[in-house]
Amino acid sequence: MHNPVVTATIVGPRTAAQLATSQRALDVTLSEDTLRKLDEIRPGPGGEAPEAYAW
Repeated sequence: MHNPVVTATIVGPRTAAQLATSQRALDVTLSEDTLRKLDEIRPGPGGEAPEAYAW
C-alpha cells in the first residue's frame, strides 16, 4: 500500500477464515529500512510496462 503505482493486490481466499487472515495485512506497516531491504532482495522487473513484464 506504500507504492502508488500498485493499484490492487491479488487475494484469492477459498474460505472466510483465509480472507480474515489476509485482511490482517492491512494493519501491517513496514519501516523504510525493511522496504529498502526487500527492494534489494527482489528489485522487480525494471523498465517500462508492459515490456518489462513480458516473458
